[in-house]
Amino acid sequence: MKDLSKFINFFQNEVGHDLVDSWTPAVSKQFQKNLSKTISDKTGKPYKATSINRTMATIRHVGRWLHQQRPLLAGDPLAQVKDLQTDAPDWNGLTSRQLMRLKSACEQRIKSCTRKNQNPLMETALFYLLLGTGLRESEVVSLNVGQYQQKGLCEVLRHKSKRISQKIPLPQESREYLDRYLEKRDTQENGPLFITRYGTRLQTLDVYRICQRVLKQALAFLPEHEKFEFTPHKLRHTFLKKVTDKHGVHFAQELSGNVSIKEIFRYAKPSQEEMQLTIESLFE
Repeated sequence: MKDLSKFINFFQNEVGHDLVDSWTPAVSKQFQKNLSKTISDKTGKPYKATSINRTMATIRHVGRWLHQQRPLLAGDPLAQVKDLQTDAPDWNGLTSRQLMRLKSACEQRIKSCTRKNQNPLMETALFYLLLGTGLRESEVVSLNVGQYQQKGLCEVLRHKSKRISQKIPLPQESREYLDRYLEKRDTQENGPLFITRYGTRLQTLDVYRICQRVLKQALAFLPEHEKFEFTPHKLRHTFLKKVTDKHGVHFAQELSGNVSIKEIFRYAKPSQEEMQLTIESLFE
């Protein structure tokens, strides 16, 4: 719905009315160009080609369905509108050293962030839950307290495949931080698992901001050449690569909630450093 809302707003603003016969390939191409210049509210950076192509896939589906139901004056509104070219994506996870620094930052923040408007224990529990499950941030913020039981998370709705994962195991470290966090607040079974200082459900943007606070602590004394980027999704990549390396793609696919093996291969893609080390050792 977000993708369609973006297009409808664009159409009304740029075309000046909402008569569907004015939807032509030229309008679709201009919308695609407009997306390329749009800054993401979440990252503060322009949308990537992969995100734009995903949005255009939604618009293409709607446009072709509409044209079949009620032929448009200029024909298929997505005719000759091609996807943007994308580079082969680099692996988007964290190295062992980066992960160590982020974990250390969480531990430091628990001791140092003592103001009433700070909740470093909640932030650490969230970090370890993301790392230990590979859940998307949208899936985590949808969790309720009652879904945490028997050392795992039950009946979890996966937001991309729309499937329900009956049980997602939680590793011990994740459980320990989550237990400590829940012990310090009032909980109701149907209430949100993670809440803001106002008692409301955490949003995906809150998760991103929490990760940036942890990152700021981790980078505090690092030289420029060792600094790195960190987003919630990097924890998903890191988790799924570790699972794939140890237990194979089918096990990773089950834990990921993804339908496609192809997507698992993307998550489990070796880093440049790993490929270099592998090549170096081939003929030893």
